[in-house]
Amino acid sequence: MRRVLQALDQRTEQFERAPLFEFLRNRQIPARERLSFAPCVAHFVMSFADLYAFVLPEEPTSDPYQELVNAHTKEDENHWRWFLADLAKLDCNPQLAFTDALRFIWSDATVQMRMLTYAMCRLGSNADSLTKLVLVHCIEAAGKVTVGHVSAVGGELMAQTDERLTYFGPHHSNAEADHTIEDVGVRHRLEEAHLQPDQRQALLRVVDESFVHFTNFTNEMLKFAKSGQTVNPG
Repeated sequence: MRRVLQALDQRTEQFERAPLFEFLRNRQIPARERLSFAPCVAHFVMSFADLYAFVLPEEPTSDPYQELVNAHTKEDENHWRWFLADLAKLDCNPQLAFTDALRFIWSDATVQMRMLTYAMCRLGSNADSLTKLVLVHCIEAAGKVTVGHVSAVGGELMAQTDERLTYFGPHHSNAEADHTIEDVGVRHRLEEAHLQPDQRQALLRVVDESFVHFTNFTNEMLKFAKSGQTVNPG
């Protein structure tokens, strides 16, 4: 298991070098413009809530790995509420016909976002508890990097306005640091798990595939932010 976690750490380091994060650090670009991709993540954020509510949990359970998965999904269960509240504060909540909103969410601009959603559901559906736990670690590793950069921009925007951001602000980043699976003891327990070669290879594939989709997702967000597109119809 130690080799799987090392691979996860390596993929996280690579992910941190994604072009999106360089863009988010560029203070020459207005903060609101750097966060203009916010509506694009709607499909993932809302589906993420279902992933953590209906796909990954399993109760009751006496499996220690599944118990960690269950605890973690409860910790993240309300993040979608923060997201919806922040969209209006970022001027990303125009009056749209329902059909126009659906066209945007399922448009060419968000293909990789949707593919990320479906990949996470596929990898987690009917998986064993250890696979679910590794998947959660992948999601949280990529999320921690992304949220850390996004929340820094959100903090800039909060300093410039009277708006208080939750999903796109420091509150979200602070919440990520407090997750159960971030505990050092959890990491040590996982490192001691012995895997058969085929198990190890299967979990390494979960790590690799997860980060491929997360990288594609960041590239798509960057493309949208640079395009000057909006969610307004026409």
